[in-house]
Amino acid sequence: MKPFIDWPRKDTEGAKAARPSHHSLLCFLRLFVATSFVAVLPVHAVEVAGLPKAGEPHHAKIIAAQEKTLGNGLRVIVIERPGLPLLSAQLLIKTGAESDPAKLAGLAHFTATLLKRGTTTRSAQKIAEETEALGAKIETEGTWDATGVKLTALSSNAEPALAIVADLVRNPALAKEEIDRQRRETLDDLLLALEEPGNVAKYSASRATLGLAPYGHPENGTPADLARITRKDVVALHDRAYHPGNSILVIAGNITAGNAFAMAEKIFGDWNGAAKPAEKPVPAPVPHARAILVDMPNAGQAAVYVAAPSIAREAADWYAGKVANALLGGGYSSRLNQEVRVKRGLSYGAGSGLSTWRNGGLFIAGAQTKNESAAEVVKVVQAEIERLSKEPAPVDYLKTRQNVLTGAFSRDLETNEGYVKRVGELALYGLPLDSLESYVDHVDQITPADLQAFAEKHFTADVCNVVVAGQGKVVEKPLRALFPKLEVVPLSKLDLDAPTLRATGKK
Repeated sequence: MKPFIDWPRKDTEGAKAARPSHHSLLCFLRLFVATSFVAVLPVHAVEVAGLPKAGEPHHAKIIAAQEKTLGNGLRVIVIERPGLPLLSAQLLIKTGAESDPAKLAGLAHFTATLLKRGTTTRSAQKIAEETEALGAKIETEGTWDATGVKLTALSSNAEPALAIVADLVRNPALAKEEIDRQRRETLDDLLLALEEPGNVAKYSASRATLGLAPYGHPENGTPADLARITRKDVVALHDRAYHPGNSILVIAGNITAGNAFAMAEKIFGDWNGAAKPAEKPVPAPVPHARAILVDMPNAGQAAVYVAAPSIAREAADWYAGKVANALLGGGYSSRLNQEVRVKRGLSYGAGSGLSTWRNGGLFIAGAQTKNESAAEVVKVVQAEIERLSKEPAPVDYLKTRQNVLTGAFSRDLETNEGYVKRVGELALYGLPLDSLESYVDHVDQITPADLQAFAEKHFTADVCNVVVAGQGKVVEKPLRALFPKLEVVPLSKLDLDAPTLRATGKK
């Protein structure tokens, strides 16, 4: 953990640069006193009486999306936003990391990173030069349920910029030397990430909770699986998934629907082929609740996570789940952050996340803390999760958490990029596009009883896994007092391809 304030260590402008000034010390003391005072406020004061009363909400005007399906099956969705001469677009391939074959975790994400590495008509350098000359920005990403290519450009340059997007998706070169280079970079990034307790704990919690189900592996792969991916695997995925009938194009900005449809037809109309369904991996039974310590002897701090399998995006109680997460760990004023950081000073921040996908979801909550306080943080996180089902949330506090969600929603709809993101998500999961209009009402209608019902159904102790990554010599004894059946996995034996987190034969 980095020090709170890192004083200059090298004198580059004289001797005074090597030590803090009296003014700096005074500022630090004032900050210390102020933050110390905040840290002792009782959490119920923050929840009920400590927050200013929310003002009247201001919600963005919803613009109805217009859509058309081209003859080749490409679904095109347009949101007209005249005014600023800007346009955003995203081409979504409805295949992501969920479809990664066994022993090839990370294939979809890896393939997405290769799209800008050159096509059969443009080198990587030419792609960068042409994009820059148009004043545009093109990004690729691989997510759990989709592969996306995002575009931001002047509306006057939309057509040539979108033509580059089409080239990336339709004609990637997938050259062996680029694959080998990208593999090295991805492996380096992953191995570096696995030196951090937070990443180790999150990856381990996902695998322990979801087992061999499609969402159990790290989205960007594991070291062993990345080493196995060949050009043949990448080409096979592209041939199977990158087709118009498996794709959605969302456009928002200063363009009429008619012109956008005509542009899409011109650029993508001759794109042919039908997506071939992937061989769906057979989900393994989700393990029962476990307590796991990944022993990282050199860890300067511990990461604590509690995780449980959760709902799919289309679930009827999706809104209740999102509000429950906002209340529990969605932001500075959430219960977890107030209890762990503000009240107890055990972490710089605590929170939770509810990821909802096509065929399932994952709930995860936690924080990073000192090794010595890991067990205490586990107890606090577990207590707050249990509190969701046992105790109705105060209505005033609940309203502030609903405002977090509706405010973020309205901010998204102030931009072209936000519209593309929100509408693209609905289209990806087969949800009605006009459900944008009812989002705020659905969130605001959630009651304390709805939150209790959601928690009672999805956050029970028998499905919640506890995973801690930290120094075993410090963390193990207090954790074992809480969990007599604690599993200890040395970092050197950690295998993220196995639900047990150990390779067969390793002890």
